[in-house]
Amino acid sequence: MKVSAENALKGQIVFPDIKEQRTISEFFRNLDTLITLHQRKLEKLQNIKKSCLEKMFV
Repeated sequence: MKVSAENALKGQIVFPDIKEQRTISEFFRNLDTLITLHQRKLEKLQNIKKSCLEKMFV
């Protein structure tokens, strides 16, 4: 959705109803949580890799 200055001043901007806005908000909140969980998993795997490499060459 593009909002031009002309339409913004005329007040012709259409927003989704509150139920749809909440659904969209919940979707992005869940997506953010999923990304965070994957980042933590990646960090753990990187630490395991680092540890394994250190043990190989000791």
